[in-house]
Amino acid sequence: MIKIPTLRELYEGIVGDLQNELGVTIPHMGKSVLRALAAVQAAKLKLFYLAVGHLQKNIFVDTADSESMGGTLERFGRIKLGRNPFPAQAAQYRLRVTGTSGTPIPASTTFKSNDDAQNPGKLYILDHPYTLQAATDTLVVRALEAGLEARLSVYDELTVTAPIAGLDRTATVTEETTVPLAAESLEEYRQKAINAYQMEAQGGAATDYRLWAADVQGVKQVYPYARPGASGEIDLYVEQLPESSLDGRGTPTAELLAVVESAIEMDPDTSKPINERGRRPLGVFRVHYLPVAVRKVDLEINGFLFAFQEVKDSVEIALKSEIEKVRPFVSGADVVAQRNDLLDKNKIIATILRARPGSVFGAVTLLIDGAGVDSYTFTQGEIPYLNQITYVD
Repeated sequence: MIKIPTLRELYEGIVGDLQNELGVTIPHMGKSVLRALAAVQAAKLKLFYLAVGHLQKNIFVDTADSESMGGTLERFGRIKLGRNPFPAQAAQYRLRVTGTSGTPIPASTTFKSNDDAQNPGKLYILDHPYTLQAATDTLVVRALEAGLEARLSVYDELTVTAPIAGLDRTATVTEETTVPLAAESLEEYRQKAINAYQMEAQGGAATDYRLWAADVQGVKQVYPYARPGASGEIDLYVEQLPESSLDGRGTPTAELLAVVESAIEMDPDTSKPINERGRRPLGVFRVHYLPVAVRKVDLEINGFLFAFQEVKDSVEIALKSEIEKVRPFVSGADVVAQRNDLLDKNKIIATILRARPGSVFGAVTLLIDGAGVDSYTFTQGEIPYLNQITYVD
């Protein structure tokens, strides 16, 4: 990896070369043509070094910049994943409206979420004209803003932006028919491209299920296992990106599970011939698409000296980050040397000391779903989340 020198290093190097070549000492004071020349050449060389550094950075997928910055990351992704990063997906909601039966509601009618809604002040549009079939009816609207910023909850209220004769102004959300999804981040996209390069397709091994699931927007990870006591059946546990999951901790929606099933059965790339799109191997008779099992982690820390709020905050951030890294091990897909499916008291203590070196505290109690344990191995699609830290005097 080339080291890019500073402008000062380049300048002093050029000055030194000139002095050695000419056998003179170039003065620092007064007007010096040679020092001015060295400064100009150093600036030019700096540009060359920066260009070479940029080129070198963008010949590897793990360091490449986005194409918006003149890089090659998306090019790597298109070659290996066959796609650009997933864009944000807009939510759709079923609204309960009231009015006079037979009232026509034109297409492009917009509703605005009220101030007490989950995300107030957002606009939602009716894509197709609709006629009320009864005094109380339902219709489907689409968020004009893609992503999670316009997500609503059931029972949130909206107001039609332009009054319509025969239609009450207020509508109520009864169902989220299309789950909103955030745009895929460049780092998520990069990691999936790296996995596609590192994981070798094997016609139905554990790595294949992960590669296939990477075609689905919103999937964070999948954990495939042979189903216990059933020949030719697979349990595939699906973890959704937390921000769009049901509980904010990775539990997938039914809609996402259905899309994953479709991607496992057949390549979603419709540009390929149909005979090249089949995925599920012949020896697998059934795949069970299951949500991950989220396990609640509670901690009790006894006798923590000088546990000011600032200290507590830094400890909580460190513990949350460490616990989020713990995931079930999948043989044949995960590297044994990087196995990280065990959570125990020693790991908790080490994390606290890394976050706040020199901390003094007593016994640590670890509880998984309310049961005290010394250690716990997360298996078969179990994932942990930090629920609460209690400091006991």
